[in-house]
Amino acid sequence: MSTPTTARGALLRRAGTLLVAAALVSAPAASALADPTTGLSTDAVPTASSSASPTPSASPSAEASPTTSPTDTPSPSPTDPAPSPSVTPSELPTQSPTTAPAPTTPPSETATATARVAGASAARLASAAGAAVSQASYAAAFIARTLATGDDHYVYPGGYADVGNSIDAVLALDAAEAGSTQADATFGWIEDNVADYMGYSYDSTYAGPTAKAIIGAVAHGGDPTAFGGVDLIAELKATEGAVEPGRFSDLPVDCGPYVCDYSTTVSQSLALIALVRAGESPSTASADFLLEQQCSDGGFRTNMDADGCASDTDATAFAIQALIALGSGVTTPADQALAVDPQTASVDALDWLAAAQLDNGGFASDNDGANANSTAVSAQAFAAGGRDAELADAQAFIVTLQYGCSSPAVLRGGIAFSVAKRSTTKIADEDTRATPQSALALSGGSLLSVQRSEGASASTVALPCTATPTTEPTTEPTSTDGPTEGSDGGSDPSSTVDGSATGSLAQTGTDLLAPALLGLLLVVVGGVAVFASTRRRGAHA
Repeated sequence: MSTPTTARGALLRRAGTLLVAAALVSAPAASALADPTTGLSTDAVPTASSSASPTPSASPSAEASPTTSPTDTPSPSPTDPAPSPSVTPSELPTQSPTTAPAPTTPPSETATATARVAGASAARLASAAGAAVSQASYAAAFIARTLATGDDHYVYPGGYADVGNSIDAVLALDAAEAGSTQADATFGWIEDNVADYMGYSYDSTYAGPTAKAIIGAVAHGGDPTAFGGVDLIAELKATEGAVEPGRFSDLPVDCGPYVCDYSTTVSQSLALIALVRAGESPSTASADFLLEQQCSDGGFRTNMDADGCASDTDATAFAIQALIALGSGVTTPADQALAVDPQTASVDALDWLAAAQLDNGGFASDNDGANANSTAVSAQAFAAGGRDAELADAQAFIVTLQYGCSSPAVLRGGIAFSVAKRSTTKIADEDTRATPQSALALSGGSLLSVQRSEGASASTVALPCTATPTTEPTTEPTSTDGPTEGSDGGSDPSSTVDGSATGSLAQTGTDLLAPALLGLLLVVVGGVAVFASTRRRGAHA
């Protein structure tokens, strides 16, 4: 039978042994915390892949073809195939290919972020997560850099200057109040080339282009009576009545076996808008001639020489803005004897346009499915007419066509013409044509309201696509398909990039000092206990 002293010694020895063992066991655990590669497999790291291209709310009913600018010069014809810009991806600013993509732009009905697109409600539109500026600003960044790489302007197929689309680009930058340095440079280029654009250099006058040049000049602060050495106001007025009373037609009237007059309802509308914006009073005949193009259903036809009357989306959108200008009370026909009240006509046209809007918010032109250009000019008409709900829906559709972070860097911020025409590796002509009109629409502006702002930013803000990685790979990430050639490091939306890392895991922030001190304390306490039990056993054996 053991004595109490002997029992206490045994207990102390056992306690000391346990404490030392605990200290020894805790040492590897502390070491594992200090070195993330110890005892942990990188297989546990979730594989990250680049975000897929945004999926629009609806697909177009047919494969779309680009809508050319309705006021382009008669050469080429509006039916010519869409040109390819002189922009090459290698010339444009790029972002690092290792930059992880941020959430893409397209919103949804259930999005909770604050709406940032002008005219839209939070229920209809939401910004890209983390975005600090609107989608119109991202589009402005695309416009500014594509203009810069094209010597401050856009081009047609074959490489000759596209003044009309360049005017649209300046209007878009002005509406977004961004990229004023580039807007000024492009405006200067437009002034230098306006005589060719409106036909003055060829002893001709094209009514639509002349009107569009006036709108661009007035909006950006130029003098339309002395723009590029041309009195644009006088030239436009000279085109009225040459073919029939009140009609703005292309001159000369007789040009031999060729088509002389390319004027349409769109060019008639632009002429009226241009005169009102320049402070001129359109004639009663010119206003009535536009009103004569309105169909019984409220829409407007495109071809003013057609026998029947079939309403067209684009023609109606431009006509609405002209009617609102005529009925604004600021400048109206001199004798006030219009056959139809412009305000009443504009309401009927707005009703027709609203009824033509698709469920996804987009608009289709005659031979195209839902597309950005028809939707953009319709949105401008809704903005001018105060139809906020329809405007918001149209803007929502446009945003679904905006290139997000999953697209190559050269495309980001731009607007695709349609779902079927989305670019995957480099900029197409449809992108440079859809983006300017869409940016004006996204800003909530119209041809009646757009104006250069003295407070506009000289630079632009690109779509923010930088994200902090959750891992710190020690080797290059592997991918199933590398960046497509010519994409400037961006990922092809059709490919999946494997972002899984190899090597050590990133430290998660655990403090390693406490476990180390605990282990040391256990060693000391255990040693003391063993020593005490030994002394006690020696004295009382």
